[in-house]
Amino acid sequence: MPNKLTALLFALFPPTLYTAVRTAVYAVAGLLARSGTEDIFAENRARLALRNAQPWLLIGSAALTLIIFALIFRGTPLLRFVGTARPRLPSVAAMIEIGLGLNLALTALILLLPLPADWFAEHTGGVSDPLGEAGLAVKLLCTVIAAPLAEEVVFRGLTQRFLLRGFSPGFAVLWQAVFFAAFHGTKLQMIYVLPAGIVLGLVYRRSGTLLAPIILHMAFNAYSELSIPLPRHAVGLAACLLGGGAVVTFAMLGERRRSLHQAAPQH
Repeated sequence: MPNKLTALLFALFPPTLYTAVRTAVYAVAGLLARSGTEDIFAENRARLALRNAQPWLLIGSAALTLIIFALIFRGTPLLRFVGTARPRLPSVAAMIEIGLGLNLALTALILLLPLPADWFAEHTGGVSDPLGEAGLAVKLLCTVIAAPLAEEVVFRGLTQRFLLRGFSPGFAVLWQAVFFAAFHGTKLQMIYVLPAGIVLGLVYRRSGTLLAPIILHMAFNAYSELSIPLPRHAVGLAACLLGGGAVVTFAMLGERRRSLHQAAPQH
């Protein structure tokens, strides 16, 4: 029991620190934006400026988090977290396939589920609108580069590894995904982030390198920026769900076969 409690406390530390850093960055930015505002018009301008700066605040908080963890673990070899394996070209292709297929399947699932309309409004107001107002380059830097790098280090590279000190691999994969989903905040995000976190955890566990889930995560987020329209009728959405699920399944099985083939002794 002490080992499990210690592992759980260590596992909670990285996402807690990441959340604290992001909260502090937003708080400081809010104070700076509102300093010197003396009327309602200046207050509104400051609020609008703060909203438009959200992608940069996300990028800044991700970078600051990585710097803090680099300082905390400066005496630890990087390969302990990144892993010793290097994904070859077929592995990179498989990670991209899994990321794209997973996003397609989960997006279709969200549209199929009878979810309350206010969940979509909460997501749009809190996530989609601020990012939608940013330029494409900033959006890609924020969602396709900064967020995957920081989140994979925090949730797979640290949280999942800490959980493995006291729990089984299955438990570690499941609960890092729960922490990952809770970190994203909105109810709509939690629904599709939870299964995505499980897949990311499994990929990290099987690949032995943090580069694999980073590439997968980047592909997953990149698909969201493509704004590919999906069919609005249930049959079409069900086809997207099954098709995306099939892509993920076959890509993971193929990657599993490749890894077993590479590990087999050569005669």
